[in-house]
Amino acid sequence: MNKTLCLAAAAFLILATGCNDQRFKKDKDGTEYKVIRASNGKAAVAGDFIQLNTLTKYGDSVLFNSVAESSPNFIAYDTAQMPPYLKEVHEGDSLVIRQSTDSILNHGGPGAPSWIKKGNFITRSFKFAKLFPNKAAADSAEKPYLAAAKLILNKKAEEKIQKDISSDPELVKTDDVAIKDFMAKNKLQGTKTDWGTYVVIDTAGTGPKLSSSDVAVVEYTGRTFNDSTFDSNTDPKFNHLQPLYIDMSEYRVIPGWIDGLKQMQKGSVGKFIVPSYLAYGSHGNPPTIAPNSNLVFNIKVTDIVTQEQYQEELAKQQQQMQMQRQMMEQMQKQMQQQGKSAPQSGK
Repeated sequence: MNKTLCLAAAAFLILATGCNDQRFKKDKDGTEYKVIRASNGKAAVAGDFIQLNTLTKYGDSVLFNSVAESSPNFIAYDTAQMPPYLKEVHEGDSLVIRQSTDSILNHGGPGAPSWIKKGNFITRSFKFAKLFPNKAAADSAEKPYLAAAKLILNKKAEEKIQKDISSDPELVKTDDVAIKDFMAKNKLQGTKTDWGTYVVIDTAGTGPKLSSSDVAVVEYTGRTFNDSTFDSNTDPKFNHLQPLYIDMSEYRVIPGWIDGLKQMQKGSVGKFIVPSYLAYGSHGNPPTIAPNSNLVFNIKVTDIVTQEQYQEELAKQQQQMQMQRQMMEQMQKQMQQQGKSAPQSGK
């Protein structure tokens, strides 16, 4: 269970003793809380989905705001799976939990964050903002939040990458020299991005260049500078020949790929020569990629699809994986049954 859902679960547990009292009460474990009831809020019923907004503050400083920084949680309200007291949850209800920084410092020891000072509180607020009659309605309401959250996370990721690049100019220079030597040796000519990836276009594509709103469908082969192939979705020996879908709004691949794909179009064929700091960095990816390795990728953008098409493809892949798991489980059961029914020697 992720951190936010854990907090939500804690919130639900404490709601068992909630009331309209605005003063903080103390739970058995010492947690201070208060429940703020909505005066005319609609009561949640089995089958509803709830939009749960969370806000974490240290004194007057906001540490986390689910609406502004990521996305609210949309959770199922299932009375069959939840304690009976959750029947009392109404649209608009809020729960506030606070923890003394003194207790954090007393129990956290040297691991406690340096910015925490005694005499303050960290408060976590949970608001049951809105009820939805079914999952389809909740999913529809969640979509704009998810889109906004992706933009925020994308911006933060790019800011961190830029900061990391600026923090080690010597490594940037070393990688760039090595890449230029490699390109000269292999008679390659390409364009250098602002971050340091070199993009070699062998075949131009058509249409606009890829942007953060696109999803690229890619065929690729990755090699080290000593020409050792470590991965590919076109070579059968790597056992994954399906096209790779890359959401340009998320950094789920190495930064050098997103950096390079921004210079490509639908149908583009070429190479990325990626510096180590935009690939697998000082850790590498053992055993095939050593630390601080610059890498070469043969890239072909076979298609560009919308987010809606991408989600449909993900759903299809998940369904196929589920079917494969079910088939494997069925085969295992059949083998176990055959083993039990087989005659044993000596009897």
